[in-house]
Amino acid sequence: MNREQAIPAQPELTYEEFDRLFTLYLCEKFMLTPDELVTDNFYEICQLSAEKASNLPKGLLDASELASKCGGATTAMNKKVLFLLAVNREYGIVIDAKESVQIETFTELKRLVYNKLQGGFRS
Repeated sequence: MNREQAIPAQPELTYEEFDRLFTLYLCEKFMLTPDELVTDNFYEICQLSAEKASNLPKGLLDASELASKCGGATTAMNKKVLFLLAVNREYGIVIDAKESVQIETFTELKRLVYNKLQGGFRS
């Protein structure tokens, strides 16, 4: 059983346990270790993952994207959107566009997902 299947199958899961499991889920998806999560800012976590995947020094990814993109969406922004879509699909919940733009921290995202799982707001 993979991590995303284990969480919804445990309705009595405490927030602390969910927090630990969901953090591991994010780390798996973002190819990061828990020790690499040095910020709670969700965009910055996405940026850390994008930088690690690109093998470019810190800050260089943003500079290269500004020079090559006219649409304005960064790799980190795309990573955030794709992660939220995966969470919706794999956890059977709906984080809508209005909610997603309000998520600034990973803690806010974890609380939102936990509340939706506990409250039965599944699709």
